[in-house]
Amino acid sequence: DDTDGILKVMRSYQYYATSRITSRVAMRRWADRDQMGGYIWHTTGSGKTLTSFKSAQLIAASKDADKVIFLIDRIELGTQSLKEYQGFADDNDEVQATESTHALVAKLISTASADTLIVTSIQKMSNIRQENGMNAADIKQMADKRIVFIVDEAHRSTFGDMLTDIKKSFAGAIFFGFTGTPIQRENVRKDNTTTDVFGNELHRYSIADGIRDKNVLGFD
Repeated sequence: DDTDGILKVMRSYQYYATSRITSRVAMRRWADRDQMGGYIWHTTGSGKTLTSFKSAQLIAASKDADKVIFLIDRIELGTQSLKEYQGFADDNDEVQATESTHALVAKLISTASADTLIVTSIQKMSNIRQENGMNAADIKQMADKRIVFIVDEAHRSTFGDMLTDIKKSFAGAIFFGFTGTPIQRENVRKDNTTTDVFGNELHRYSIADGIRDKNVLGFD
C-alpha cells in the first residue's frame, strides 16, 4: 500500500470473497442478460475496499472483462476510494478517475487498456444517457462491452432509480455488491432485498465474526 508504505496480505475471508467474484466473472457467458453476480456481506471495518480492489485488479488483468467499474454513491467516498485504489495499485495498474460524466463516457468508449479500471459515482453513471453529444452509436459501443460493476455500500442508494437506469443502459453487464448491512426481508426497502438487486450472497464475514477474530473493535 503506497499510502502508508506497508505490504498488506489479504485475510482469509477477503481471499475467499475475491475468489468467488473472479470465478463468477471467468465463467460468465456474456450473451446472457442475467445481471446478478451476487453480493459480499463483510462487516464495516473489515477491509471491503481492499477486497473490492483486488477483485477488480484480477478481473482487469485476466481480460475476462473489458471494463471494471467501482461504483460509489457519494462524492467524498469516491475521493477516498480513488486514493485507496491508487495506493493499492502496482506499476502495471491504471486506476482512472472521472471528473465528469463526459470524462466517464470517453473512458467507457475507449479501447485503451489503461481505461479498464474505473472509479466513478452512481450519479455520473446514471446520467450517461443525458450527456450532451451522446448518440445511438456511442451508447451501443458502450453497451456491447463486457462490463463488471462492483458497487460499494450496496445497501444505500442502489435501491433508488439510479441503479435501475444503469442496468437499463448496460443490459449485458454483471453487478456485484459489497455491504456490511445487507437488506433482508425483515428490513426490506422498496420491496427489494439485497438478494433481489444483486443475486445470491457469495461470502459472509459478519460483525460477530470480526469481533471474535479481533479484526474489528467490539462495542457496547
